[in-house]
Amino acid sequence: MEVNPTGELVPVASQPSILGSPLRCLNDIVSHRFLVFALVQRTLRSRYRLAGLGYLWLVLEPLLLAATYWFLFVMLAGNPDEMYPVWVLVGVIVWSTFGKSLSGAVSSLTSNTQMIHMAYFPRSIFPVSITTGNIITSLVSSLVLVPIVFVFDTPVTVHLLWVPVGIVLAGVMGGLFGMIFAPLNCGQRDVEHLFRFIVRAGFFFSPVMWTAEMALQRGTWGEYALLNPIVMPITMVRHAIAGESVDLPLLSITSSLLFLSLCALLGSIVFMKSEREAVKFL
Repeated sequence: MEVNPTGELVPVASQPSILGSPLRCLNDIVSHRFLVFALVQRTLRSRYRLAGLGYLWLVLEPLLLAATYWFLFVMLAGNPDEMYPVWVLVGVIVWSTFGKSLSGAVSSLTSNTQMIHMAYFPRSIFPVSITTGNIITSLVSSLVLVPIVFVFDTPVTVHLLWVPVGIVLAGVMGGLFGMIFAPLNCGQRDVEHLFRFIVRAGFFFSPVMWTAEMALQRGTWGEYALLNPIVMPITMVRHAIAGESVDLPLLSITSSLLFLSLCALLGSIVFMKSEREAVKFL
């Protein structure tokens, strides 16, 4: 038995109903938020603890990427759009948030086997903490876009507020999608290998090296490409840097919001109903 936030004794790992799973999942995360933040801190510290430059790599890495893209696409390829390297950098930052959150959520239970064996606490905190850590990392990395705004003299408008929104949206999408498959990965480790491939392949099918405007110029096939749910958060950040509002076909926006809603619903239901049996394989 354990004590819930209202002070009542409830069975440990009791399964909620299907309709109650999303609320139970949210309640577990809120009531154990201190543990989520502790896991996020542990992950970030372990990632940069032995690095001489430490947390400076959060900004240094995207800066080096920006310099690389500028050299490749402007100096060598002679791309007439001087902002193209910036759009690629934005795509990489946002896609990395989605991809790392997705892969991390899928393997969140298997990578925390020792903690799961030591004591019981809501296992939903594992994918949530991984996703939160990736979002924080990407938000700090996005600070590299600040000097870019001044170098390219793009207008500083209220639309810049969409930058963190787009990054958070991409991370949440990836984390919720990954929660659907996290229990399955406990018994079939092929799942995490499959999703590593999906993340690599998705890089090219998503608007990282191309933009929504380029896709629209391709006609019908380009419109189909915009149904990719990650199009909206990447385009949201790009348009924010350009000082513009989000301008996408309604169908593309609907696709992203529908994907997010389905992942939130299915992710919480599948995870909450399956994780207790799944961890028996760990």
